[in-house]
Amino acid sequence: MGEPKEVKSLHKVLKYIDKRKTSILKNGFGKWWLGNLVTKLGGDWEKYRCRGEITDYSLDGNVLTINQSTAWCEQEGVRQIIEEKFLSIKVYYQEQESGCGVFYTNDATGDYFPERYFLDTGEDWEYFETIEQVAKFVSEIVGKNVTPTEKEVNQALEDYMEEHEDDDMYFSFHKFEVVED
Repeated sequence: MGEPKEVKSLHKVLKYIDKRKTSILKNGFGKWWLGNLVTKLGGDWEKYRCRGEITDYSLDGNVLTINQSTAWCEQEGVRQIIEEKFLSIKVYYQEQESGCGVFYTNDATGDYFPERYFLDTGEDWEYFETIEQVAKFVSEIVGKNVTPTEKEVNQALEDYMEEHEDDDMYFSFHKFEVVED
């Protein structure tokens, strides 16, 4: 989010990359490698964390959404170079790496990423804004009312998996922690 002129300028950079037939720099990700964006913005890809690629982007007013697939964590180098190059732009992110237990956002107000809870059901992923929504959803799974606290939700899921002794049954519940930049 930022001043419309700067947001449109950043969007123009993404459109430039999109229209290219080849990558700006040779790499293993292709033309959407984050290092290409860093380079196009005047940064040195070796000095910024940029392990990953852009998977999608869209512009809606003065909000530019850039979806990325990255390795292990938010690639703060990309965020840093954007905020350095476009002083009015504030980059908000939500990062998720289930295998490493990484669930963070810098969107403290929830204006762009209102989801604060994540549940991997083994078959699907579910996102929730409130613990009450989580408790209601989990209550339907386990067949009894679950008190809307993180501890009770976790306990209900653990008990349910234990009762059913099904190796294929899996639930993993997490809260997105808000971090300061």
